[in-house]
Amino acid sequence: MTDTPAGASIGQLIVAAFGLSKNADPKLNERWIWMSHRIGSKLPRSLLSVAIRRLGEVDLVCRALESEMLSQPPREGELDLRFNYLVVLSEWWISSAYAICFTLKDRKILDDPEFLTLADDLRMIRVQNEKFELPSDRKLTEPLKFSPAQLRPDEKEAPIYVYDKADPLRAHIAQKGLSARRSLVWEAFVTKTGESRWFERLELADRMLKLLSPPKSPDGAT
Repeated sequence: MTDTPAGASIGQLIVAAFGLSKNADPKLNERWIWMSHRIGSKLPRSLLSVAIRRLGEVDLVCRALESEMLSQPPREGELDLRFNYLVVLSEWWISSAYAICFTLKDRKILDDPEFLTLADDLRMIRVQNEKFELPSDRKLTEPLKFSPAQLRPDEKEAPIYVYDKADPLRAHIAQKGLSARRSLVWEAFVTKTGESRWFERLELADRMLKLLSPPKSPDGAT
């Protein structure tokens, strides 16, 4: 999966990837543009609309790569690095989507219950990815015990580690993987219930589009 056009520069390849992803789904691209105008205008004199536009561009690249990985799985024995770069793009998407939703929530621009749920779901994933800790760990009343889901070849039993919110060196590594749609998924620990939930990037993006840029009907209404 490393074949590239002869003489193409890195910049040309990046621009081409974004261009191809837009061409692959022009209607979805239009919905992201419409969201950038519709929602971005609610915070005048800011670059919110630009942030949403860029979020949409990365979503389209992620979708294109997810579709490619589904239709063109790696050959047996092949070192497929697409997953690594899908993680890079997907985790950036989560971080930016969270920042946008946090702003809309914090400025009291949007307060719909479904939107607030989406914002909180993004927050949980973002905290684990970027702060390397459990979401809302200040609410823990006692240390928790965790173990990795997969053993190393030299391990017979899963090691147990203790997560203590009072430990300045505390850390939590959440599980991640690919869904059946080849979209990135993360396991997030819900401190309030003590349970874990799985989130798919593609499903989160679809929820954001549904709430903030619903598809237009044939007569142009939403």
